[in-house]
Amino acid sequence: MAAGDGQVEAAGGVLWRGDPAEPEVGLVHRPRYDDWSLPKGKLDLGEHPLLGALREIEEETGFTARPGRRLGSLRYAVPEGPKRVRYWACEAVDGAFAANREVDELRWLPVSEAFDLLSPTHDGNVLERFATDTRRTRALVVVRHASAGDKKGWTGSDTDRPLDLSGRGRATLVASLLQAYAVRRLAAADVVRCRDTLAPYARSAGLVVAALAPTTAGTYEQDPAAAVDAVAQLLDGDGTAAWCGQREVIPDLAAALAARLGGTVDPDDLGDLRKGALLLLHVGVDDGKLVAVERLPG
Repeated sequence: MAAGDGQVEAAGGVLWRGDPAEPEVGLVHRPRYDDWSLPKGKLDLGEHPLLGALREIEEETGFTARPGRRLGSLRYAVPEGPKRVRYWACEAVDGAFAANREVDELRWLPVSEAFDLLSPTHDGNVLERFATDTRRTRALVVVRHASAGDKKGWTGSDTDRPLDLSGRGRATLVASLLQAYAVRRLAAADVVRCRDTLAPYARSAGLVVAALAPTTAGTYEQDPAAAVDAVAQLLDGDGTAAWCGQREVIPDLAAALAARLGGTVDPDDLGDLRKGALLLLHVGVDDGKLVAVERLPG
C-alpha cells in the first residue's frame, strides 16, 4: 500500500514461540543482503498492514502466526523513497520452513542471542520493544460499525438501517481481520448495522452474533455499568472476542472496559474511530490484565 506521497509501506513482526517468559524468536537470513532480519516485506497494493505482516511472515518463514500487540513503526530512507515498516508481536501457530528465493535460512534463538545478530539494525530496535513485555495475550476487539448510508435519507427505524455498499465491503475486510485474531465470540449493539458488520465473519466461522441491548445507544446511557458487564463477559473462557458498537457509545465504553481490566486508554485512540475501524484491548492470557491498547491502522 503505497502512500500518496510515494512512501513505501511494509510490515512484519517478531515471530516467537515457546514459553512466553523465555521465548525463542525467528530470524531469517536474506542471501541478497547477507544479513539476518525479522520477517517483513512490502505491502501489496491496497493490502491491510496487519494482513500484509502475516502474509510476509508466512512467506518468509513458512509459519502461520497469531498477532498480538503492536510493536510500533520504523521510518527510514530507501532508494525508492521514505519507507515505513509496521510491526506486531506474532506467535507462531503452525508451519515448517523451506528455503526460497528471498530467504535461505530460519533460525530460532533466545532473545539475547537474536540481539547479537540484529543489533544495531532497525530490527534490533523492534526486538527491544518486544523484549520489554513478552506475555502471551488475547484481544477484546472493539469494532465501530461500517458505513450505513445517510441517516437523514433513511425513512425507517434507525435501528434497522442496513450497511450500504461501502459498508458491506468494509465488513468483508473486518472479517479477514477477525479471522487473523481467531475471534471465538461475537456480540453487537442491538441495531442491524452493528450485527451486519460482523455477519461475514460470523458466517465463515460458524458463529452467532449476540445482540447486547445494554450497549445500544439510547439504552447505554441508562445503565453504563450493565453495558460494561455485558462486554467484559465476552472475555470469559479462552480465546478472543469482538463487540461492534456505535460512535456515541464506544469512547466511554472502551475507557470503562480498560479501567475494568486494570489500565487506561489514550483518548486519542478513542476519538474519531472511523466506520469499520478496530480498537484492540490486549489482555494477558494468564492474569487477564490490560497489556496494551491498539488502534488498528487501515
